[in-house]
Amino acid sequence: MPAAEPSDSVAPGAMPGRQQSGGYLPALTGLRAIAAWLVFFNHYPLGPLPPPGPARAFQYFVDESHGLPLLLLLSGFLIALRYDNASTGSFGPRGGWKRYLQNRLARVYPLYALLTLATFGLLWHWHSPQATPVHLLLNLSLLRGFFDEYKFTGIGQAWSLTLLECFYLAAPLLMALRARGVALWLQPLLLLALGAGLVALLAPLNWHGLFGSYPFMLTYTFLGHSMEFFIGTWLAVRYRSGRLGSPAGPWRTVGGVVLWLAVTAGLGLAQAQFHNPDHPLTLVLNLVGLPAAGGLLFAGLLSEVSWFRQLLSSSLFQKLGRSSYAFYLLHAGPLAFWVYDWLPGLWLLQLAAVQASSYGLYIALERPVHNILKPRKRVVLAQAGN
Repeated sequence: MPAAEPSDSVAPGAMPGRQQSGGYLPALTGLRAIAAWLVFFNHYPLGPLPPPGPARAFQYFVDESHGLPLLLLLSGFLIALRYDNASTGSFGPRGGWKRYLQNRLARVYPLYALLTLATFGLLWHWHSPQATPVHLLLNLSLLRGFFDEYKFTGIGQAWSLTLLECFYLAAPLLMALRARGVALWLQPLLLLALGAGLVALLAPLNWHGLFGSYPFMLTYTFLGHSMEFFIGTWLAVRYRSGRLGSPAGPWRTVGGVVLWLAVTAGLGLAQAQFHNPDHPLTLVLNLVGLPAAGGLLFAGLLSEVSWFRQLLSSSLFQKLGRSSYAFYLLHAGPLAFWVYDWLPGLWLLQLAAVQASSYGLYIALERPVHNILKPRKRVVLAQAGN
């Protein structure tokens, strides 16, 4: 999944905890690669459940390795940092709404549309029941994410792009609400109430799962799955104003990693106990626990100097991070089947093959198309004396 832009913020040698104008924060780009790998392992077919013991516990842990919260946190952070007006607290994109939306579409849609068409070409060739004009239209329009029945069609994992685009569209309104005194902590509750109202209104229609249940709304829509964006926005506000500070030691980074592992272990235990992804404990850990852990990790990467930050800032992780969106779209679904068929059971080689293919796709297609479609920066020449 793409971030709002390449992770722009701070120069590599800049003072942690303070924004540097015109800089670049490479650690956040590198973190996108880690998040994409977590998504890979979450979707990886591990096979039958082993007998009770360490192997079963490990499989439950891997099954609950979620990378999506980190990607959503990054999007919330970068959108707020780039477009939130520091003086008024309102939405202030340079070039206005049109440029903002064009930037968002140029970043997300071209590669997704091309891979979706290729995926449906394969589905049609295989005579899949998904290969219908309705399924294709719902996928190309990103509307499939509102329907429980269609959410995993096409490129299955790309249901989250509906969630992401909803945030992009809602961000100006949410920033305007904050500028008018509606606290950030209150806004997720307002969205949750709106989502609950839509479920109460639309679920009884039983129309292809359109807002078909409360667990669906909480897990798969922006109205229920928004905590990451608001934590990212909160971090951006504090980071831009220099209020994150510079702790003596990487305790935030270490604490974020440990808390993330602890929440993931809790998710594995909950799944082992209840065997229900919609169990209230699982939903709370997913929707609150992981965003909180990710927020602490982000605060550490933004404010502390650590070996983990240096690793994520390395040249290798910059390449992996920039190609993470292509990796996200390629790693599961029809276009990845040939990798798993050719390398059965060899997960490390499968990961390397998908990673290499993703980087090649980024270099050959994603980056050139994005550069063509993104709005051109206007150069304003000041005329003195007029």
